[in-house]
Amino acid sequence: MATRGTRSACLGILFFFTPVTGSTGAFAQPVEDAIGKAEKIVRVIVEPPFDFRFGIMKPGVLQHIDRTYTYDVVPEELLNGVLFQGIHRPPTGTAVTIELLVPATIYFFFHYKVDGGYAEIFQKMENWERCDTAPQYDIHNGDHGLNMIMYRREAVAGTYAIPPTEEYRACFSFVICKE
Repeated sequence: MATRGTRSACLGILFFFTPVTGSTGAFAQPVEDAIGKAEKIVRVIVEPPFDFRFGIMKPGVLQHIDRTYTYDVVPEELLNGVLFQGIHRPPTGTAVTIELLVPATIYFFFHYKVDGGYAEIFQKMENWERCDTAPQYDIHNGDHGLNMIMYRREAVAGTYAIPPTEEYRACFSFVICKE
């Protein structure tokens, strides 16, 4: 499988997340000034539903809403993209549907070991390319956040389904960068 790193200009794209049931996340705050943009760009559905937020991808941004981990190393192609901030340990069977309303690049990344089966899932998915680099989180507290795997897909407006996880503890996030 070919790998490649890319450079693209990520703009401040935000998500319109459905369903949203109210947050229990104590650490994250939504980016209020861009909610209007979200409805014009993308809709995301997570099944089974769980609380999530979003942020702008840059060093120091919160990884997940139920932890204090931050992304400390961010590949250039992700800078200023919109980060999906879910929960650190989503349940087995978690599926993600991304409906892009505009062309964009989707970057989906997950822990190399605690991946919920994504390593095998993404190897079988068409039109997704494995990247040479990936974000790193919590780099000052051991090595648990140093090894992420990232895939990318250049996408037109349309619906993109990420198959359900096959194992517990799929530590994942994704970023959308408008083309």
